[in-house]
Order: sequence, then C-alpha cells, then structure tokens
Amino acid sequence: MVTDPRRTVHNTARIAAAAAFSLILAGGLVTSRHAGLSVPDWPLAFGQLNPPRWWQIESVRTEHGHRILAFLVALWTAFLGWRVYRFEDRPLARRLAAAGAVLVLLQALLGGLRVLRLSIDLAMVHGLVGQMFFALLIALAVVTAPDWETRKQPPTTARHRWITIGLVLVVITQLTMGIFIRHLGADARPLAGTWLYYGHIATAGVVLSIALDLHRGEDTAATASGNLLLAAIAAQIMLGIAAFLVTEHMAYDLETTMLEAWIPTLHVGCGAAILGLSLTGCLHAWREALIAGRSSTSTLTRGTP
Repeated sequence: MVTDPRRTVHNTARIAAAAAFSLILAGGLVTSRHAGLSVPDWPLAFGQLNPPRWWQIESVRTEHGHRILAFLVALWTAFLGWRVYRFEDRPLARRLAAAGAVLVLLQALLGGLRVLRLSIDLAMVHGLVGQMFFALLIALAVVTAPDWETRKQPPTTARHRWITIGLVLVVITQLTMGIFIRHLGADARPLAGTWLYYGHIATAGVVLSIALDLHRGEDTAATASGNLLLAAIAAQIMLGIAAFLVTEHMAYDLETTMLEAWIPTLHVGCGAAILGLSLTGCLHAWREALIAGRSSTSTLTRGTP
C-alpha cells in the first residue's frame, strides 16, 4: 500500500498544531503558577541539560517541563519543514513552513531572553508569538489537506470574506489584552474598572457578534467549524468569568491553588482554539482566491502566455 506523501505532510502538520496547542497550555500554566523564573538560567537549567529530580518541585517541574516540550515542538517543526520542502510544491505551504521555522526559533530566543533579562515585556511578547506560531501551524494544516484544492463548498460573498479577516484581527486583539492582564498580575488588580477590563469584555462581545453574523449568513456553511466556533466562544465566556472570579482577589505572593492555576490556563487554551477556528474559517472563505493566486504564479513561472 502506497501512502500519498501529501497526506503524510498534512498529518505531520496536524500533529505539529496539536503539539503547539499543548505548548500554549504548558506556557499558560507557567504564567498561572508564576513559575517563569523558577529556573534562573537558560539555555541550561541550573547549569545542566536536565537537572536531577527536577520533577519534585512544582514550579521547577512546570517551567522545565515547558522547556522540554518546547524543544520537542521545535524538532517536530523542523521535521515538518523538511517534509513540506520534500513533498509539497505549493508556494503557500512552503512559505508557511519557512515562517514556522523562523517563529519557533524566535519563540525560543524570546523565552530565553525573558529569563535572562527578567523582563515581563518579553514574557508578553513571548506569549503573543506563541499564539501566532500556533495559528501558523493551523494554517499549514488547512492548506496541506488533500482536498484543499478540490473540495466543493458554497460560494462566499466578498462581505463574508472580509468579515472573516475582521474576526481574526479582533480575536488577536482580545488575546493581546488577555496577555497584558495575565502578565501584569497584581499590578493590574483590581481589574474591574480598568481599561483592560472594559476592553477585554468589549472585544469578547465583538467576537461573539461577528461569529453570530457569519453563522446567520447564507454562505456560512463553507466549513464545519462554524458551530464549533460558537461553542468555543460560549465556553470562553464562561471560563473568562470563572478566571475573573478566582484571580481578582487572589494572593499573588502565595502558591496558587489548582483552580487559580488551571482555570486561567484553560481560558488561554480556549482563546487559542478560537483563534485557530477563526483562521480556519477565514482560509476556507478565501480558498478560491488563494488557489487562483497559486495558479497565476505557476503560469508566470512556466512562462505561459
């Protein structure tokens, strides 16, 4: 039985996206447990590649485990890039793979500099780049699907296509404000009444409104992710309320409880899922334009009149 190389590339990209999602959860847990500086050096850990009994201390286990997972994700991303350049001739897939390689290296550097320079600003940039890296891998998984160029779907209007771009941008804006809230920690509390609080709530409302508008449209059945997106937004709103309740008056100088650690972390993970679903819908809405652009590029490359 001969396996289609393109299908294996697609499966490799899906595994990479799943691994990046788990890395976001692991990074979120580092922030929730205030464990970012529990290992004071980088790229080594206490002067070693793998310090003995590192798993026995929760903060060290959280941070060092995050580093190990990040290293494995970087290796898999390199493997994915090799497979794309070996078996894919579509320029978009190749560009995404190259961008993924750049982002994973940048993310590792930002994580290291955050430790060495004790910088909260770099920690926030690190969190945002992690979300962008995950989104990029989602895009690569979408465009390497075996039926990406052949699947039949209802035609989309220009309005629908541009709204999907707007949705992705608003989701990124809300994620950015969420990153500010999490990393500022006690400095942002009490959160109620601050511009971050109102901005985060307002953008959540905009995300929900846009998603409902797309769902009501005549051509919103372009992908099967529409209902899933609405479900993820509903879950995110509930997690956001729960995260606010458990963190608004928590003692940031004490060890976090299980609820204080996991509810905000799941909130971060659900936000990443919403970004991935929004981007998937956007790519499917623009599929014909992306395929047409590839065909035009191929024609110019061959020199066809």
